[in-house]
Amino acid sequence: MNDVAVLLADAARGRELIDSICNVYDEVFSAPPFFWRDDESQLHRDRLESLLDDPTFGLATATVAGDLVGFAYGFTIPADTQRWQRLKEDVDPETAREWPGRTFLLFDYAVRSPLRGRGIGKALHDLLLSSRSEERATLTVQPAAVDTKRIYERWGWRMVGQVEGGPTAAAPLFDCYLRDGLTDLRRAG
Repeated sequence: MNDVAVLLADAARGRELIDSICNVYDEVFSAPPFFWRDDESQLHRDRLESLLDDPTFGLATATVAGDLVGFAYGFTIPADTQRWQRLKEDVDPETAREWPGRTFLLFDYAVRSPLRGRGIGKALHDLLLSSRSEERATLTVQPAAVDTKRIYERWGWRMVGQVEGGPTAAAPLFDCYLRDGLTDLRRAG
């Protein structure tokens, strides 16, 4: 991984990299096992553009020789979220309870296929999450992405249920994961 630079970035840098982020996203998520909508490329760009205006937005990037090869980004879930109530299964009240700054949503995360298996994904994951002040984190993943889910589980995530995608979601159904704490990543960093 010596030739890979993994760095934190802000929304301004995200705006500079939007085309590169979108290209990596399209490359990764248009391939099996992921569900891909005909309009997903534009929907992703629209989602990312709106997230760049969120003051809680966080981004980590991985580059090789200046070219973006991976990214991870997200934002703080608002206290009035309906995220936990939208799950198909009931979750315990403590999991569903939110307050300002409790939960970071790892919204999108990808590494180009030829560079996987080199620790880039773990470095992006750990750098972004260790930089956050939130108590815990959540993410969703498409059910068919079995290998991805196994990786998340090795990294301390647990599945808490499933949620249906909405009209502009990347897929019709997602597995929802929760990482109950981020302290271990902060200590390691």
